[in-house]
Amino acid sequence: MTDKWKYKSVSLKNSTYSMLNDLTKTLIPGMEISNAKVVDTLIRREAECSSRDNNLKEHNEGRKKI
Repeated sequence: MTDKWKYKSVSLKNSTYSMLNDLTKTLIPGMEISNAKVVDTLIRREAECSSRDNNLKEHNEGRKKI
């Protein structure tokens, strides 16, 4: 049984869901992954990029203050 405290669901437009299904076959070359794994992978990548961008911005702002 799925742990209701560990997982949530989202609703997507049909066109977005279709793109999601396409990504299951192309996101990781040579491997088909689940829809949930595609969403998880893309969100983690975006969060990592955003974090790096924010750290770089903070670093550059700190240098300007000196």
